[in-house]
Amino acid sequence: MGETDDFEWDDDKDAANRTKHGLPLTFGTFIFDGRPRLERASPKIVLGEPRTEAMAELAGRVILCVFVWRGRRRRLISVRRAHRSERRVFAQAIDGS
Repeated sequence: MGETDDFEWDDDKDAANRTKHGLPLTFGTFIFDGRPRLERASPKIVLGEPRTEAMAELAGRVILCVFVWRGRRRRLISVRRAHRSERRVFAQAIDGS
């Protein structure tokens, strides 16, 4: 398992995320570095554990990170480029456009 003081992730899930979305889970940590971001409850709940989606602009693209809280750490589940509808929600929330 990969981890930092504030984040953790499953190494197998990281490999799967790289294959499916072309991004490592660790890329999601940058969403929480103080840049403007949008957080919202994810509609998907697995094993009774609520998930959160966080979106921020990274390298000119809106990136969506799905995570769950594990104690004081965010456990990263998925990191991918946001879909068009998600980008619209993000833009409206961040700059009102």
